[in-house]
Amino acid sequence: MNIKQVTVLGGSGFVGRAIVRALAQEGYLVRVACRRIELAERLKTAGDVGQITVMRANLRMPQSVATAIAGSQAVINAAGIPFQRGRQRYRPVHVEGARAIAEAARTAGVQRLIHMSGIGAESRSSRNSYVQSKVDAEDAIIAGFENATILRPSVIFGPDDAMFNRLAKIAALAPFVPVVGDGKAKVQPVFAGDVGSAAVAVLARPDTAKSVFELGGPHVYTYREIAALTLREIGRDKPIIGVPAGLMKIAGWFAEFLPVPPLTHDQVDLLTSDNVVRGGAKTLADLGITPTAAESILPTYLDRFRVGGRYNQGAPA
Repeated sequence: MNIKQVTVLGGSGFVGRAIVRALAQEGYLVRVACRRIELAERLKTAGDVGQITVMRANLRMPQSVATAIAGSQAVINAAGIPFQRGRQRYRPVHVEGARAIAEAARTAGVQRLIHMSGIGAESRSSRNSYVQSKVDAEDAIIAGFENATILRPSVIFGPDDAMFNRLAKIAALAPFVPVVGDGKAKVQPVFAGDVGSAAVAVLARPDTAKSVFELGGPHVYTYREIAALTLREIGRDKPIIGVPAGLMKIAGWFAEFLPVPPLTHDQVDLLTSDNVVRGGAKTLADLGITPTAAESILPTYLDRFRVGGRYNQGAPA
């Protein structure tokens, strides 16, 4: 394959930025397509002058998607929303957006299409509206572009992540750290840089077409262990207390009225279910990637939550 230019839909987001940086390091021309281009301008410095360009595209407007894809040999769909707000709903963004991308990629004669999904997207019986939209999005991608590759990461961590930063902020301000239920549901956090590397590796290997890869880190934790790890990293000693899932769902429902909800009722559901790579699934190892441990990355960005801040490493808890 002769892939020179890659369009990344949703390239301004947390996962999209990691993918854009990985592509730039490998010398690809990268077109970052997103709804709010002002959020992507800083990505231009991730490559050489002119290597990374930014353009506006809205998944609810198929013509803008087609324009963003035209001229590229590969497309990566990293677009998604963590909660619903206004016209940004799961179905139009995740499902109809995926359908528009697949159809535009096929029409444009794109060689490769990579779709970023998530572990659990095979759960067709799920009643969680977020998960169901991910299931339907995968179906839309495959129906429109049969050679697509799907990447399903577990919870992704990195400097701008939601999970560890949110927990650390709570631990720094609150008298205790809450976990949903008993906190025994399992998660396998994967480094954002490894997800970006996985996308690059898929592009370099034609044999990864029509495949699904589940991306997880080297360790599986319970959410209670994740809370304890966060406390250790920021040097604080506070109790970890389980809160009934029912109460958390009520809190999540009310939080959804906030401009940026800290938790939604759909997310509470996810925190009560395991989010780990299934046995027998294709993984990072199949792409030649050794997963990065959270313990080696967390100190680089959670230190700001320590007592006295990142420049007071020796401060007691």
